[in-house]
Amino acid sequence: MRKKEIVLISTFLLISFNLFSQENFKRRVAYIELLGSGVFGSANYDIRFKSGNDGLGMRMGVGYIPDVLLIPIGLNGLIGKGRVAFEYGTGISAGVFLKNKIGNQTFSSGINNLGFIGFAKVGIRVTPKNNGLFFNFNWNPMINTVEPRWIWFGLGIGYSWKK
Repeated sequence: MRKKEIVLISTFLLISFNLFSQENFKRRVAYIELLGSGVFGSANYDIRFKSGNDGLGMRMGVGYIPDVLLIPIGLNGLIGKGRVAFEYGTGISAGVFLKNKIGNQTFSSGINNLGFIGFAKVGIRVTPKNNGLFFNFNWNPMINTVEPRWIWFGLGIGYSWKK
C-alpha cells in the first residue's frame, strides 16, 4: 500500500474508534448484510448516538469481493420510537484492491489500489425492545463515477443490545 492509502484508512479507523468509545451510545447492533453497501455482503457494527431505537447513528463494516477488501462507513437515522422504524442514511464503501484493478467498472478511481462507492439507504429496521434479533431491509442505490447502480437492495440480520 502507498503512504496516502495507509493515512486515509487509518484516519477512518481512528475517527470510528473515537466515536465508539464515548459513553452515551446506548443501542448497538452487530449484523451481517447481504448485498447492500458491502456490494455482495458485509459484517457490520451499528451504534445509536443516543439511547432508544430512534435518532442518528453510524455503521462501519467490512466485506470482500474477489481481490477487493471493502470498508462501508455511513451515517444513518431512524424515525420511529417502537420496534419498527424507517431507516435512512448515506455513506461510502472504500475498496482496497488486493491486486491491480485498473479500469474496474465498480469503483471510482483516483488513488492507486483504492476506490470508493457512494451509497444511500432507505428502508425499514426491526429492533427488539431490549436485546435480541435485529432485521433490516433497504434500497441501497450505489453511485460511482462510472456506472450508478440504482437497483440495489440490502438485507441485514443480526443481534441488537442496549448498553
